[in-house]
Amino acid sequence: MSVISTQDFIKKYQHVNFLKMANNESCPRVRQRLLGLYNLLIGKNRIEASRSVGRNPEWLRSWVLRYDEGGYENLFDKPRPGQKKYLTEDEEKKLVSLILQLQDDRSGGRITGKEINELIKKEFKVEFKKSGLYDLLERIGMSWVSSRSKHPKSNPKQQENFKKTFKARMAKIKTKKKEN
Repeated sequence: MSVISTQDFIKKYQHVNFLKMANNESCPRVRQRLLGLYNLLIGKNRIEASRSVGRNPEWLRSWVLRYDEGGYENLFDKPRPGQKKYLTEDEEKKLVSLILQLQDDRSGGRITGKEINELIKKEFKVEFKKSGLYDLLERIGMSWVSSRSKHPKSNPKQQENFKKTFKARMAKIKTKKKEN
């Protein structure tokens, strides 16, 4: 990083309206950085400017240098790598088709997270914790909450009979309540 003095920064960027940029910024971190730069431009020294946004002077110094090197876009955080995925893109696509196939093979009931984890263990030799499994399902566009299309022990005739007699039974209950 190159070095730039406060006076040089003020001369170079006096035409930039950091306050307006901060007011229009939706990212809180970038907004705070812009306000620090604004305080520097209005004549506060680095210590005062940084303390006015609740940071230390070294923090402001690094953002002055970053703005000088790359402008507004350089005030955003750089992407961080995060943890390596356990399944590749192709394996995730295959997993989606395996889960859908497992669902189609069922004649009712639902697939549990435990069953999906066993499927992954068997197919890909990888084991997920419960939270990691649900994160994976969200990432591949599947919900961990599923509806039960048809209960395995359901009786369609009883359900139809219930639908037909429900209104009559409710009317009977309502008249009993009114009598009491």
